[in-house]
Amino acid sequence: MYLKSLTEFGFKSFADKTTLTFLPGITAIVGPNGCGKSNIADAIRWVLGEQSAKALRGGEMADVIFNGSDGRKPLSMAEVSLTIGDVERDHLRAAGVELDYNEVTLTRRVFRDGVSEYFINRTPCRLKDIQQLFMGTGVGRASYSIMAQGHITQLLSSRPEDRRAVFEEAAGITRFKSQKRETLRKLESTEQNLVRVADLVREVKRQIGSLQRQAGKARRYKQFMLQLQHLDTQLARHEFDRLQAQRAELETTAEQLRADIETGSAELLRTEDETARLRERLSDLEQQVHEAQQRGQDLQNQVERHQSRIHFNEERLRESEQQNAKALGDIAQGEERRLAAEQERAAVAERLAGSVRALAGLQESLQTKREALRQVETELKGNEEELRRAQAAAFEQAQRLSGVRNQLTALDLQRQHQNVRMEKLTAERIQLEEERRRLEARLGESAASVENEKRDARTRRGAVAEHQARLHQLEQALAAAGQELDRRLQEQTERRSRRGVLAQLQADYEGFSAGTVAALKQAPQMLGALVDRMRVSEPHIAAVEAALGHHLQLVLTEEAETAQQVVAELKIRKQGRASVAPLALQRNGKPVNAAPGPAGEGAPVDAPASGSVSAASVTGMPCATAVPALSVIEADVSIQPLLNRLLGQTWIVPDLTTATRAWHGADRACDFVTTGGEVLNRHGVYVGGASNGAETAPASVLGRKNQIAELDRALAELQAQIQERSRARGVLQAELTALQASLQQTQADLNSQEVAIATHEGECRALENARGLLQQKLDTVAYEIQSLETQDQENLRQGQALARQAAELEAGEQELQRRLADLNVGLERLRHQRDTANNGVTEAKVALATEEQVGAALRQQEQSFAARLQELAQLVEQRRGEIAALLQRRTQFEAEIAESRRQIVSLQGEREQVNARIAERLQERSGLEVELAERETGIRERRRQLAEQQERRGTLEVELAQKEMAGRNLCERVQEKYKLNLADVRSECITITIADEGPPKVETLSPDEMAARGVATDWALVAQQVTALQTRIDEMGPVNLVAIEEYEETEQRYQFLTAQHDDLVTAKQQLLDVINRINVETRAMFRDTFEKIRANFSALFTEIFGGGKADLALVDEGDVLESGVEIIARPPGKQAKSISLLSGGEQTMVAVALLFAIYQVRPSPFCVLDELDAALDEANINRFVRVLQRFLGHSQFIVITHNKRTIGMADVIYGVTMQEQGVSKIVSVKFHKAEAGVEPKPAPVLEPKAAEPSIESEEDRPHEREQVLEMVMAK
Repeated sequence: MYLKSLTEFGFKSFADKTTLTFLPGITAIVGPNGCGKSNIADAIRWVLGEQSAKALRGGEMADVIFNGSDGRKPLSMAEVSLTIGDVERDHLRAAGVELDYNEVTLTRRVFRDGVSEYFINRTPCRLKDIQQLFMGTGVGRASYSIMAQGHITQLLSSRPEDRRAVFEEAAGITRFKSQKRETLRKLESTEQNLVRVADLVREVKRQIGSLQRQAGKARRYKQFMLQLQHLDTQLARHEFDRLQAQRAELETTAEQLRADIETGSAELLRTEDETARLRERLSDLEQQVHEAQQRGQDLQNQVERHQSRIHFNEERLRESEQQNAKALGDIAQGEERRLAAEQERAAVAERLAGSVRALAGLQESLQTKREALRQVETELKGNEEELRRAQAAAFEQAQRLSGVRNQLTALDLQRQHQNVRMEKLTAERIQLEEERRRLEARLGESAASVENEKRDARTRRGAVAEHQARLHQLEQALAAAGQELDRRLQEQTERRSRRGVLAQLQADYEGFSAGTVAALKQAPQMLGALVDRMRVSEPHIAAVEAALGHHLQLVLTEEAETAQQVVAELKIRKQGRASVAPLALQRNGKPVNAAPGPAGEGAPVDAPASGSVSAASVTGMPCATAVPALSVIEADVSIQPLLNRLLGQTWIVPDLTTATRAWHGADRACDFVTTGGEVLNRHGVYVGGASNGAETAPASVLGRKNQIAELDRALAELQAQIQERSRARGVLQAELTALQASLQQTQADLNSQEVAIATHEGECRALENARGLLQQKLDTVAYEIQSLETQDQENLRQGQALARQAAELEAGEQELQRRLADLNVGLERLRHQRDTANNGVTEAKVALATEEQVGAALRQQEQSFAARLQELAQLVEQRRGEIAALLQRRTQFEAEIAESRRQIVSLQGEREQVNARIAERLQERSGLEVELAERETGIRERRRQLAEQQERRGTLEVELAQKEMAGRNLCERVQEKYKLNLADVRSECITITIADEGPPKVETLSPDEMAARGVATDWALVAQQVTALQTRIDEMGPVNLVAIEEYEETEQRYQFLTAQHDDLVTAKQQLLDVINRINVETRAMFRDTFEKIRANFSALFTEIFGGGKADLALVDEGDVLESGVEIIARPPGKQAKSISLLSGGEQTMVAVALLFAIYQVRPSPFCVLDELDAALDEANINRFVRVLQRFLGHSQFIVITHNKRTIGMADVIYGVTMQEQGVSKIVSVKFHKAEAGVEPKPAPVLEPKAAEPSIESEEDRPHEREQVLEMVMAK
């Protein structure tokens, strides 16, 4: 196993995708402080599963994502990929990875929200899989394979128990300890399952006795229910037939009454049509009067407008005189200012001419100096272009040479690995072929019985699936039906409660004054309140209540004498005041003015006595949005004259603004009320606001009636819905019960069948998988052997060609370096000439700019004087134009005054003619109103007769509905209780014989048998028997109808749970045995490894320090599996009691001794040393290097360092720098090898080429110079 490459993208300072390729030996990573070298070690630690942000020098895991710089935006993700070659197959299998090759790429990705993702060969995996891949190899986030300067102190000063982890990794027991932890978790889970199963066994045993008793009760219940269903359905059928006969008689009577009502309604309609035509004529007259009045008002308004126009024109004449005098003064002043400005303008023009001559000379001098500069820059640009081409050629030559050398090294290593691999593959193929023959023999014996069992299981599984699907549908439907029924019942209860409260308030006359309530309850002659005989649509309730005001509490009587008696009685008893309206007085008396209320309820004396509450009673609509109050009221015929007087001239409008506008435009006194309850009465008084606690306004008296009616309708609908849902729920419950019993039996049979199939299939599948895996391994081995042979031949040929190519490239590179030196000397000379010419051009530009500013200032002054002269000329011309316009406007004003006076005389004459027409139309209207009143009296009488007929018909329809409802209730009860259609039940003759002992005997006979015996069915006795059976069923209480099936199922479950309990006991013992075996093996492995490391550490310490003493000791020798590890180190001549008292360099060398003592026992495939040599002096550096060289054959080293001695050992060097602030880059490194005492010659040795180029050509980045780290190494 070795580290092949590392790819970083967005990790810390590596904002761009960067790839480092590692070869065997030592790879050094160098660069200045803060350039991001240690981020490479952090990346390796992070991709191996490090979960501590603090260990990565951050506060949270999102801190490893590139956070942006001055020139770059932050990234949203960080990703690191680590490629490892030659991974053992045992490690791959431990991580759950099956590959045909032994190269693995680990990838970790983190996002800003803290979410991490792990991949093995781009396949998502768990952190646990990555950890298992490296267990026992010495590689991991916290193992001894990654050692940084800060980790030395942590390793040496940590607690002995924490220090033990390094030794466990070296002993290779981390995998076993992980297995032990997993086994302990399984053991704990098994013990918990054992407790639960024991509890279930006790509970199931207790249930068996209870279910046995319930089964006997269920059998008796079914017998009683069959008897009750037979008798109850026959009794219901008998009652249903009786109701049907009564309903047929009522329908005949109702049909006759309907024909009489239709005849009377037709006659009434003809009379109402004639009356409507009279109302239309009266409405036309009203409209003509209104139009004439409006025309008179318009004429008066026009006269007033002409008078205002005369006054306005006289004022304008006086203003024009004043403006004319001011304009003449402005003209004289403007001429004087113009002469002074012309003199100053001439002086500025003379100075500007001198400035122009000086500017021409300076421009000629500047042009000459620019031409000289242009020639120098042209020559310099040509030389720079030639230098860039030479540099690009040299860089390309160096890259090609580096690539050829890297290819040669890689080919040598590859051939060595291929030879070792070929030997392993040949032996593995022989072993795999023998194992395949054994597997095929076993597989043929295990496949025959599975197919027969599968056919039987498919049949049972189809039946179970159908049952389960239907069962799920039934359960959902039943739950939904139950929820819906509960909701409807709750809603019904709430609405009934609400209706009861409202009905009680209406019966108690809630909201009425004490006097009104006393009057209503005083005498039988009272006809009730006015609100009892009227109904208003919901949007207009507030408006009508505000319009009626206290008349809303009117008490109705038939005669005026009764009203007088009621008022007198209230006064005598001091029970308060009340308003009483006798209906006879309203029908027969003259129109009267009602007392004005909040809305001005008193109608005019000439208000029509209409017998219909409609918009036709109110004429002359004040505005388009106004609605007559009478049009929104449905009232009894008897109170229509009263309502016409109270609301005949009342209009409903949207708001008070509309009311105010309509009040001004009305041709007669009207009251206006808004839909919100505000009032503008005919006297111009506004009434509105909100009631306070002291008032007793009859709020929502009309709304309460509407609410009761709406609740009655809603309750009827709810009752029908509840009955329907109850029936549906019963049907679903019966089907569900039957289906559950059938499903339980089928499922039990299927479970037994599937257990047998699973057992046999598992055996076959295991054998097939083993055979498939074995064949894949054989194919892979054969393919790899063939590929290795072909590749070895190809590598030999390529190596020869590359050696020739490398020699040619080295000669070409030396020639390019000499050419670059000559070009640089010429460029320096030309750049000096360019700077001198630039200075001359700059001085000329300064002088030219100064003179241009002087000239610009003079031109600005000249333009300013020209603009001033133009303004003065425009002012004079403007004032002269204003004088001419004033003269024209004066003539116009005088003509308009004369025309207005003529129009006033004409309009006054027309207004007198309009007044005469109004008088004629008013006289004609009076005659029509008398005729209309006579016709409406006849209509009211006819309506009264029709109302009596309709009331009789309504009574018959109520009786019919009651009979129909009773029959429907019978059908619904039978359907809901027994799931039977009553219409399908055949009537039977039943006899019941009461015995002295035992239950009554019930017999069903044919009609002939009943006649032969001379008996008839005693339905009263049948009803008694139904009641007795129902009582016995109710006394039984709740019955579990599936108790027998449940008893059998529970018995089977008891047997199953008992077997499960026994299996868990066996599993627990097996887990305990596994834990004991792990403890024995890990104790022996740890003890053996610890003793080896102890001996190695002592020897290495003495070698590194040149003496002294070092040792390792277990804190608790009796507990090898958990004991901590103490480190004892005493350099020569010192007796330090603690390692923490040693110097930084000494602590580093102790850590190096311990690290390589572990490597002698179990070397890690690769090792990352992050500035581990920073605290060492020159002598210790030499010791460190010598120890490092001893282990180059066992491990691969990646060293992050500043020390030249350490760098000198490196086979490959990567340089890290920050060409862009905050962004790390991998740059090329050049070596200059020198003989002792000889001047070094340039001999380029380049690092392996990274996947992401670190240096770009001059063509790509023309403004940046190549950054190169040069080093001199002694040969």
